[in-house]
Formats: sequence, structure tokens, C-alpha cells
Amino acid sequence: MKITDRVSKDKRLSWACKGGIVLVAFLERVEVEHTVARLADLTRLADIDLLKQLRRFTKVCVLSRRTDVDAIPAEDHFWLLAEHVDRARALVQHADNTDLRELVAERGLDIDRALGDFSTQQPYAVALGQALRDARIALGPSQAEVAEKVSTVSNTELSQFENGHALPTLITLAELAHLYQVDAADLIIQAACRSKPDKQVLALRVAEPAFRAVLTHKFAESRVRELTRKKPMRSKPTTFR
Repeated sequence: MKITDRVSKDKRLSWACKGGIVLVAFLERVEVEHTVARLADLTRLADIDLLKQLRRFTKVCVLSRRTDVDAIPAEDHFWLLAEHVDRARALVQHADNTDLRELVAERGLDIDRALGDFSTQQPYAVALGQALRDARIALGPSQAEVAEKVSTVSNTELSQFENGHALPTLITLAELAHLYQVDAADLIIQAACRSKPDKQVLALRVAEPAFRAVLTHKFAESRVRELTRKKPMRSKPTTFR
């Protein structure tokens, strides 16, 4: 049998849908190792399609891989680490559509369970505020102590950020992330994935989670400025340096 004969003829199986199926299978079993044979059973993808997606996600460090030559000669094992869940969910959310949901359901997988809280519809500013608050609390300082260390942010502004009533600029966000000892990219990725998908970002069909998150933030900043310009007398979320 030729390799091309093993490729599915299902027109719903676009490149994005194949990747979505693979990641949903991993997201339902975080940090559980799978052999290629086991993944083939879970995803019901043609061999070549499954292997291409595994190589794709391993290359960008979403999935981890090892070859245990001593115990199981030439048997590949793949798994999704907990710290890579956000990036995996971001990619699934990007691929989420009617076709993917049908294909996932046919395989006995659950895309909503895989997405978890990432399928919520809260505004981006609220999700970012929660991520900032969680990072600050995890480190320990109060809002007042943070304001003393970051000269460009006042206690009031920080409170507005954490409550989702205002958006920090990316520079301010990077300064706060540095103080909190976390990755700024991880903060915006988490916020972008836990909020309603931005239609303008989706229209650009950007797959890289970090870049999509940056675009989500910039579009949100633009909307805040536009609302503030049109309705200066009305209280609206503002952007602080």
C-alpha cells in the first residue's frame, strides 16, 4: 500500500483540524505518555497525518518526546507537560470550529473539557487582570509595594489593571512580569486564551500563540483609545504607561 493510500479522504480533516484532534487527545491526558500506536487509536488519523502533527508540535516544544531504546526498542513516547498546556489550548482554540468539534466528538474526545476555562467568554482585560493578580499574589507583594518598585504604575492604576478596568501597555506589562518573576508572554497568552477570541485576530489566521496574544492585546488597546476618544466624559477602561 502506498503512503498516499493511507491519507484520509475526509474533507473536514484540514491541517488545523488534524492538529486540533491531536492536541485535544493530549489535553485530556496531561503528562500521560502515549505511544504512536496509542495515539493512532485515540485520534483515528492516518499514519502520515499523525506523524506530521507530532513532529510539528514537538518541533515548537508544545509536546515532549523520548525514545526509550533500552526498555522498548524504537518505540516513541509523546506527552504534554503541564507548563505547555496554555500553548496547546491556544492552538486548539485557534482551530476550534464546527468541523473540528464534529471530528473530535466522533473520536470520543471532548474539546470543551480539553479547553477547560479557556473556553470562557470573559473580556480580555478581565482575564489579563486575573493573570496579573495571580502572579502578584504568588510572589507575595501588596499592590502598594508593587507601585513603589515600578515607578510608572500607581497603586490605583495597578488596582484598575487587576480588576480589568484598564489595560497596561506591553512595556508596563513587561515591567510587572519582570517584578513578578514570570514571563510576560505567558501572561498575555493565558489571558488571550481565557477570554473571548478576538475576531480581528482570528481573521488574520495567526497560529503562533504568543504573537496571537500580542495582537489581541494591541487590538484591545486600540479599542480602548477609540472609546476614550469618542466618549471622553464617560468612564471607560484606559491604557496606562
